[in-house]
Amino acid sequence: MKKIIAGLLILSPILLTACGGEEKKTVSVQETAKDAAIEKGRAEIDKLNEEYPRVPDEKFLDEEVVNSPVYEELKQRYKENLATLKQEVEATGAKLVVVIMTPETGKNMPNQVKKGVPFITGTCKELGLELHDMSPLIASQDPKVITQVPKDGHWSKKGAEMIANYLAPIIKKYSTHKATATFKDTERPETFGDLTPNDDQVLDGGKDLPYHLKANAQGLRMDADVKFPKTKQHILFLGGSQIYSPFLDNEFIATALLQKQFPETVIMNSGMMAASIDDYLSLFREKAKYSEPDLVILQTNGGDVTDFFFSNRNHVARSPKPHHPSDLEAKFYQEKIANGVTE
Repeated sequence: MKKIIAGLLILSPILLTACGGEEKKTVSVQETAKDAAIEKGRAEIDKLNEEYPRVPDEKFLDEEVVNSPVYEELKQRYKENLATLKQEVEATGAKLVVVIMTPETGKNMPNQVKKGVPFITGTCKELGLELHDMSPLIASQDPKVITQVPKDGHWSKKGAEMIANYLAPIIKKYSTHKATATFKDTERPETFGDLTPNDDQVLDGGKDLPYHLKANAQGLRMDADVKFPKTKQHILFLGGSQIYSPFLDNEFIATALLQKQFPETVIMNSGMMAASIDDYLSLFREKAKYSEPDLVILQTNGGDVTDFFFSNRNHVARSPKPHHPSDLEAKFYQEKIANGVTE
């Protein structure tokens, strides 16, 4: 018996090494296949972008188009993605709240926002989502105070303060809400957002509006890293440039101001430029849910509906999935976009 045990002890490192090697080999094969699929998708997107190089501008929603079947398609895609995001957020036990937020209000409201906001409002009601529309408040403000016009239409310091003050009661309302999902450290991806980890640089976007961008180790626009196990409530912001807030230093953006107001929470900013609901869904599914948020605040606006037009998705979506035009989109592209109604 001792000889058998001794033999097994001698062999065990070899067996373990062999098993470990096989596991690593399997993982490597899976990663290689995933990388190959991504490269194939990108190549297909490049081909589609050559064939359909233009994306719609705000003229996309003239009265003729608003009542067209192609716009109905885009609304359906928005609704399906929002419904799926709700399902995935609530599966973790987190609370999802939707906020309509854009500086394009009042006289500055383009058709795509004007027509999209009522649709989003009705969709949230149908899905049972809590919705807060900032449009009336923003429309009552002086754009020269709350944004950086004429150089840029994104938020100024005063605008960021306005947003933080508007959102604070929502955070207070759900201050005791706790999600149920937890994850092991081995399950977590390295990043929860799409910014370069530990980024620290001054940008200006070519508008002579320099701002200090800092990202934490997990690719979120915040100074501190998110730590586990959780000891504080986690609040995740999903949204586009209105959440990312270009042209403001980290310390002046709305989420940083909220962090100061609520030191017993962790405010996580995963804002992205030129994003829409499908981007927020894929980000949450692939990365952000592993930050274990208790409350998820989603920023959207009417422009997110028209962003679902296939050529726009192929140009700016974060996912490497190619978007082929439907019959209606292909027809609309040739009639309305290919000959000059464009970006």
